Amino acid sequence: MTIEEYSAEIIMLILSMTFTGSIISCFLFTLKPIIKDRLPRSFQYYMWFSVLIALMLPVSKIIVIPAWNDSIMPMRSMYDIARWISDTASERPVGYGFALQSENGQIVPQMAYLPSAAVIVCVVWQLGMALVLGFHIICYVSYLRRLDRHNISADLQEIELLNSLSERKKPLRLYKNPMVEKPILVGFFRPAVILPDKKYDEMKLRNILMHETTHRKRHDIFVKWLLIFAGSVHWFNPFVHFARREMNRACELACDEAVIKELDRSEMQQYGDTLIAVAADSIKKIPLSIAMFEDKKNLKERLRAIMKHTKYSKRAVIAASAILVTTVCVILGISTLYGADRHDFMDNFTLQEQMQIREAKLRETIHNYDKENNPTVLVSIDYLESGEITNVYIFIGQEENPDSEMMSEIKALASKELGVDIQNIYLEYI
Repeated sequence: MTIEEYSAEIIMLILSMTFTGSIISCFLFTLKPIIKDRLPRSFQYYMWFSVLIALMLPVSKIIVIPAWNDSIMPMRSMYDIARWISDTASERPVGYGFALQSENGQIVPQMAYLPSAAVIVCVVWQLGMALVLGFHIICYVSYLRRLDRHNISADLQEIELLNSLSERKKPLRLYKNPMVEKPILVGFFRPAVILPDKKYDEMKLRNILMHETTHRKRHDIFVKWLLIFAGSVHWFNPFVHFARREMNRACELACDEAVIKELDRSEMQQYGDTLIAVAADSIKKIPLSIAMFEDKKNLKERLRAIMKHTKYSKRAVIAASAILVTTVCVILGISTLYGADRHDFMDNFTLQEQMQIREAKLRETIHNYDKENNPTVLVSIDYLESGEITNVYIFIGQEENPDSEMMSEIKALASKELGVDIQNIYLEYI
């Protein structure tokens, strides 16, 4: 596969994943007001994982929309649209232009390689992904380093309380830091809870630490970084950024629900008071951390969810889970079947594009055959509307003309590559 074909396939793959992720996101946003107070917050959080899966795995090829074509309206899948976009980008899989170069006082034609649109688009996407992901990593690492310089060891009593709440053999580290305005959980491999440098009463401290240890138990830091990576891969898609923000919001609501499910009404009230107290101390947001809340709107929603917390019917949860899993599996499953039933790669291109790809492959074959001389190769194919190749013209830029044996071997290579009679292959050195 040439670099142009590879670039076109990458474009098609990313577009097909981003289309499916966007469609599932729209479906879940539509579903949100319906299930808001009818299903557990944990369910509403985990249902967004289907979007994450669609964005990370190449199974998105089947979202069907109408496409007008004169008097008829055939149905085309998002995979077909992605294929069409990538094919359009690679309309000229390999481009060669002629440049004039002076050699020993003579003007000699030289062929210069021109990258195709597919290669350019692929490079732009890769640069965008690297910049977005690199920005997040650099900001996070630099922020952690600033925190490390100001971390203060917590009191022994506070550390013992954290250890009693942590169910893992390896307890969380606990620090206080004058740089933070709200409690946070940071660190991927060695997570730590960092508190503002102030004194909390025992109840508020317990509620704060319960919240942060719950984040750790649920591996929310790992999920956050998966979201960052998905956002970097699909940096050009605004739906992905909306879905990421919604999933972060749902994560906090689900964490609150996990904390208060064993609390009585009085303890729930105290937990809500803790949220308000933390909000009062918070002034600015902290990047890329699992913070106890995001903003006033989210705080209001979290308090409302705490006060309206109730035990949900298992039947409702099971039914909703079955519907969601079935819907997502239908989307992803049919896409997999569709992908398995694809035609040959060349069938996705027009006849002209197929011939251009064959010209590119033959150029590469001839160049590999005569690597020592590093020849510049130009190939032109004549063909009928039926796809039958009639004549093949090969022009090779090389200082010394080869012997007849080499020319015969090159013609034989071209005949084998294209399935054309050797008498219809014309070779000339320039």
